[in-house]
Amino acid sequence: MIRHHLGDSSQKSPQWFDSAHQADILAAFDTVLAAGWHGHDRNHAHGHGHAHSGPRPERVRELGQLAAASALPARAALLRWGALPASVRTQLLSSWYGNHQRTSTAA
Repeated sequence: MIRHHLGDSSQKSPQWFDSAHQADILAAFDTVLAAGWHGHDRNHAHGHGHAHSGPRPERVRELGQLAAASALPARAALLRWGALPASVRTQLLSSWYGNHQRTSTAA
């Protein structure tokens, strides 16, 4: 991968069957929803079709509903992960794997 200078960092991903990772993803997803997705509102005001930081708010809600309806915790975690902005994913991966890349920079 071009963006990752560490060879193994590109293979880092949530452990879908790990309850701790599932809980972290759910907490992050709830936080994103509670925040009201204000960052996307600004991006949409510029007339762009989509924001580059994550999926559209309606897509986030759809994924959240699918996750809530899922009987499989791992699938629910995967759906919620897909709804998270890239910056939130990076923070979660850093907390799980201790990546040294941009752990202290503000978005």
